[in-house]
Parts: sequence; structure tokens; C-alpha cells
Amino acid sequence: MSKLQVISISVLCFAGFASVLSLIFYFGDWPRLIVLVVVGVFLGLLAAPSIEPKAFKHAWAYELLSGAMAGALIGLIFIGTGEALLVGALIGAVLGYTAPYWIKHAPTP
Repeated sequence: MSKLQVISISVLCFAGFASVLSLIFYFGDWPRLIVLVVVGVFLGLLAAPSIEPKAFKHAWAYELLSGAMAGALIGLIFIGTGEALLVGALIGAVLGYTAPYWIKHAPTP
């Protein structure tokens, strides 16, 4: 499979699973839905290199950048200041860089 197919399937599975559960149990809580979709996309982006490692030449850089992007979005959603965006991006980058060690233990849909 190509890299784009792996990313698309992984992101759709993780984000779709998280958003469907949020819609069923917490319908009408739209900020919660947005946060769960971002977290689902984050986990999907980080799980893609673990699903098909041969498709990703520089998996560590991909995971680091996607982690920083997702962390920045979560910081922006929760607090909305520049400091929260920066701290969220740093925490997301660390989580993305260390993803090969902990992503194996995350429950998958």
C-alpha cells in the first residue's frame, strides 16, 4: 500500500471510532467531539508508520511533526493562547517522537 492509503485508513479508523462514540454517548457536546476527533487523528497519524513501516522512509520525522501539529491544535482548543499552543506543540512533538515505544500498547479499533 502507498503511504497516503495507509495514512487515510489509519486516520479514518481512529478518528471515526472516537467521534462515533462521542456522538452516541455525548450528543450535543461539540467541543468534546472536536477534541476527540483531533485525538483520533493524532493516534491515527502516529499509528500509520507502525501499521506499514516500509511505506515511511523517515517515520520519526513524520511522527514528530504530526505530534506537534496535533498538540498545537489541542492547546489551541483548550486555552487558545500562544503559550498553550507552544506547550501543546512541544508535548505533542515529544509524544510523536516516542510513539514507536508506546503506540503498540494503545488499543486499536
